[in-house]
This record gives sequence, C-alpha cells and structure tokens, in this order.
Amino acid sequence: MPGQGMRITRVTPGSDAERADIRVGDELLAVGGRTLEDAIDLTFALAWMDEREAIFEFSRGGTSFSVTLPAVGPGELGFEVRETPTRTCGNSCMFCFVDQLPRGLRSSLYVKDEDYRLSFSYGNYITLTNLSRGDYERIASQRLSPLYVSVHATNDAVRRRMLGNEDAPPILESLRELGRARIAVHAQAVLCPGINDGAVLEQTLSDLFALGDMIQSVAVVPVGLTAHRQRLTHIEAVSATAAGGALDTIECWQKRFIEDGRGRTVYAADELYLRAGKSLPPYESYGDFPQLENGVGLLRSFEFELNESAGLLGDRLDPPLAVTVVTARLAEAFLADAIDRAIGRVDGLTCRVVASDNSLLGPTITVAGLLSGADMVGALKRAPESDAYFLPDAAFNDDGLTLDGVGLGEIADGAGRENVVATNDIVGAVLDIMGDAVRDATTGNRTASDNTTRGREPRGRIPSEEGR
Repeated sequence: MPGQGMRITRVTPGSDAERADIRVGDELLAVGGRTLEDAIDLTFALAWMDEREAIFEFSRGGTSFSVTLPAVGPGELGFEVRETPTRTCGNSCMFCFVDQLPRGLRSSLYVKDEDYRLSFSYGNYITLTNLSRGDYERIASQRLSPLYVSVHATNDAVRRRMLGNEDAPPILESLRELGRARIAVHAQAVLCPGINDGAVLEQTLSDLFALGDMIQSVAVVPVGLTAHRQRLTHIEAVSATAAGGALDTIECWQKRFIEDGRGRTVYAADELYLRAGKSLPPYESYGDFPQLENGVGLLRSFEFELNESAGLLGDRLDPPLAVTVVTARLAEAFLADAIDRAIGRVDGLTCRVVASDNSLLGPTITVAGLLSGADMVGALKRAPESDAYFLPDAAFNDDGLTLDGVGLGEIADGAGRENVVATNDIVGAVLDIMGDAVRDATTGNRTASDNTTRGREPRGRIPSEEGR
C-alpha cells in the first residue's frame, strides 16, 4: 500500500516541530525512508529506528523537504496529524445493527466500519471481504496480529447470505492466508437461529479447530434484534431452546480444544447462558478473557472484581449508606445475587438492583451497555430513595454520552437525583462517597457532579454490524 501522507493539523508553539518550521497543512510522507499512510505505518517506522534521530520527509504545496528530528512520536515532537479516514463496509448483513438503529442518535453510531487497521488497533471485527493483495502483504510484513474476524459460518453459501454479499471470498481461504503469515485471529459467529446454528455451527467450529493455533478464540454471540427492523430480512430471536442447543455444541467443542491442548478456545456470550437459564461457567474457565468486550465472561469478571475488593468496606459503614444499582433486565438476577453474596454482610450498607427495559431499541435488547439516557432517567425515577445511584459505565462512550447523546449530569437532573455515578466498581464508588482514603488506584468512576473520569475510561461501544 503506497504511502499517501499524513496531514499536520496542529503544531504546538515552542515545540521541536515549530523550531523545525513544520506548519499546519504540511504532509508527513515518510520517516526513516519508510512511506506513511496512517498511525500504524508511523509506529512501525519509529519502532525500527536504531538511532536517536530520524529523517522526517514532508511535502508543502507540492514541494518536498526533510528535517532531522528525534525518533519519537508526533505528540512528543509537538504536532498532531489528521486521522486516516476509516474504511467502511460494503456488505449488507442481514443482522446489521446499524441498519436497526432509530434516527437521532450520535452520528458516529451510523458508521459501518470495516477496517483491518481498527481491528488490529482496537479489536473491531472485520469480515475480510474488502482486503486487497496489498493489504494482505502489509498485514504480513508489519505482523498486524491479532486480527478480529467475523466468521459467522465457514459454509460460504450461508456466510454470503448472512453478509448479503455474493462476492465475499471463501472465508477459510482468507483465514489460511492469514495463518501462513503467522497472524493470530480472534473469531466470532453472530448466532441467527435457523441460519448458522445447528449443523452449520458444528461445521464452523470443526473448520476453525482444523486451522490450528492461529485461532486464538471463538465467540458465539446471539443476534441483536431491535424494534426498528423495517424492511429487513426476518430473523428469529434466540430463544431459550436455541440458546441451549448452541451451548451444547459449544461445550462439546470446548472439550475437543482442551483435549488438543489449546484451552477452551470457544466461548459463548453471557447472554446465551442467561437466555437458556443455565449457570455461567466459573471465572477460571475464561482464561485471559480474550472476548470480554464481546460480552463473554463480563458478568464473571464483574463478580470476581467485586469479591476481590469487598474486604475494603470492612464489616460496617458509619454513617449508613443506601445505594441503587441500575442494570438491564437480563442480568438483574445475577447482579443482585452477586452483590448480596459479596457485600450483603456489610452492616450499614443497603444495595438494591433496579432493572430497566430498553424503550429505545426494544424489549429484546437486554444488555446494560445499550441502555439509553432516557431509560436510565426512568429507572432512577422508579428507584427507591437512596444516597447514591450507580449506572452501568458501559452505557457511556469515552465522551461520557449514551446512545441518545445524553450526559451523566443530564440524567441526574432529569431524574432529580444526586450522587449519580457511572461505574463498574461498586466498592470503589461506595468508598468515594464515604470519603474513605483506602482506594484501589486502578479503578475509576464518572460522577454527575464533576463529570470527570479517573482511571479506566468506560468503553460504551455498541455492536457494529458484525455484532461487536
């Protein structure tokens, strides 16, 4: 892929960049003789620098010039570059979540990305349907591994139907090409009953097993169907029976992978267990939680972290504290039980769980990360009077906005509640409210009062059209 340059959008006064006469509008073409198109190219070029300095090649108004600068990133040099446009998807997936969204949400939610660079950098899922020969060569030469791939089915006729793309290349051939380049893959299958479950799912897992160690993990997640599926292909929701059947297949293949010395490898989303009415696997069975942001092991991870931090509360709170935790309908019973077992013994602490249906996307969308601001306002109004209210941080993006573009302060004001916090760390939030100095510095909460975040940023991503 030839380098096309990276446009300079800002230069910090007094920086190395300004002293080198780098200006806004210049194009950064190459570093150390390596041409650039995007941030991955730049990182790759700098990583291969043995010297402390490198030659940075620019273009200004069609005229090329070079400057020698320290071999560090743009931020340290004092300039910023424009983000490379995201590659968008050319498929017409029958389960595309973006096509099921109502109007009026954050504009970024309507972008259908299909960019292998985002797959490498952020774990976004791609279908491998838009890769050129040059893309494969770049992936191999720069070792852009692992990649996250939406397989859905290894039966190409089924997969092409699901993607709405009759020209989609054979998926196993594409995966084998990545394997020859020693690129690891985390795969997923969005489960659509009657389409890629049953014998098709069995074949898919068998084919992925045969690819060997390049397949690092496989997540099977239920299709998300909103109330806004207008003029779209009919898809059955994943019923308790369908979820149970898929889990039986998954568990059989987990045993095969374990017997082959590769760990479980195949995982089901928490939602499948809850829909089937089955207990979640133990925490230890998820290994290093390779598909956590796909909803795989999320509840066990929450439970584990809650149990680990529960001792920080001691045996008694003085003064007493009553808190309400808001979640989505599906996880209500699990969260209530986990919270009661972990911190229910603490004298002076009352912790209630209030569940909210999804009025924005419909009753079949039952995960907390897709609750709207309006839904959470309604839940807070229905909640019992409490000293503090904890909302799911996954429902907020990095800018602190919900799907419908509502901030935490607006939610608190709309519900007429104080001490409203977006957090996945109940114990840490309680300690913050109590003013306790004992605090795990690795956790963070977003509060309505200051609308700031300390520690880990909440993700709050909605599924892409690949179910992410």
